[in-house]
Amino acid sequence: MKKSLLVITILTLVISGLFAQSITFWTTETESNRMQRIQALATIFQAKTGISVSVVPVQENNMFSRLAASKAAETLPDIMEDGIEPLVLLGTEGLMDTKLNAKIINDFGDIYTGVKKLLYAGNGGYYGIPFHAWVQGIWYHKNWFDKDDLATPTSWYNILEAAKKLNDPSKEIYGIVLPKQADDYAEQVFTEIALANGARPFDAQGNVTLDTPEMIQSFAFYKELGKYSMPGFTTVLDALKGYLSGKAGMIFYSTYIMDDLAIRDVQESRIHNFDPQLVKNTGFANKMINVDTSSYGQVVGLGILNSSKNKTAAEKFAKFLMTGDNYIYWLHMAPGGMNPTRKSIATNPKFLDNPVLKRYGSQKIATIIAALNNIERFDFYKGKVVTQMSKLSANFVIGKAINLMFANNWTPTRTAEWAQKEAKRILGK
Repeated sequence: MKKSLLVITILTLVISGLFAQSITFWTTETESNRMQRIQALATIFQAKTGISVSVVPVQENNMFSRLAASKAAETLPDIMEDGIEPLVLLGTEGLMDTKLNAKIINDFGDIYTGVKKLLYAGNGGYYGIPFHAWVQGIWYHKNWFDKDDLATPTSWYNILEAAKKLNDPSKEIYGIVLPKQADDYAEQVFTEIALANGARPFDAQGNVTLDTPEMIQSFAFYKELGKYSMPGFTTVLDALKGYLSGKAGMIFYSTYIMDDLAIRDVQESRIHNFDPQLVKNTGFANKMINVDTSSYGQVVGLGILNSSKNKTAAEKFAKFLMTGDNYIYWLHMAPGGMNPTRKSIATNPKFLDNPVLKRYGSQKIATIIAALNNIERFDFYKGKVVTQMSKLSANFVIGKAINLMFANNWTPTRTAEWAQKEAKRILGK
């Protein structure tokens, strides 16, 4: 009798093991402290569902080569987490389950419109599920603006008026810090300005359009704004330190600035000083307006692959990661930098219960995250990836154009003409 029970028990365990579900999850969050959080979530998920998750960290710079090798070996993951570019490129090759991704988005029902459209595959499908995001906008000393009765710096007109009014080089105070180096930061800032003016580097047919009237106007606005900027070929670090030290009225920056503004140790590591009122006195312009409305940002998504043999399990894991305390636990890896793409989480008291986010309060956090409704990028147009843009970015075409415009005092027209020729040269057109 005992032997029979033992045999039955062993057989039950063996059969359960054979049919136990497991999935592979690739993530670009490779830092050890973040991996610990993700492993903890995977353990909780297994305890609740019986589905084991193999978490595989992949360096962002190695993602494309790793994907190519795994595709050849037929060892692609069931679900992956990465920026929108790899997800879209995989999707255009038919490797993403666009219908299942869409089902998950629709089941949630509260994902911001702006982040959804960057992953839209057409015909109701999506290349991925928007997971978290950061946004860029203008951070400004609201107390300075109130004192001088200046309007919120969202429109081109208001931004320029504020930069003029606040600029006082004799006191080493400048209206704004504008990037002038040939780098990513210059392209990011220019992207928001150009998109607000309806200007793009490519049209719908893939033609280079860096010398259109709208683009020339964008370079002209950038150059005019440069008159009221901190002098020199300023970088992202110059912008951050300039704002924290009270030498700049406005800067363009992502939401990763939030702990610099709020946390003593972080702020003091930048400028050896701490202003406890800085969060209270800081405003955030979450969009830019001229002929269009835009904001710049990056979205990280989850994508379920067509090759997965465990799509139901992958769906459950995606929903698990984006629900309640699990989602908040992930987002708090980088409070402010990782913003929820679900409206219900953005207002959840547990999400706001964090040392960084508490300093801002629910209303200011809501204003910041609302920028996700207006995210636009040069490398995505009408739901399609503009693959040529990656070559221009890799060669810093826009950053170089801006740098040359200031270094050589070029006119906006000459700057646009140079950018047009340089883009065509790089693309072999």
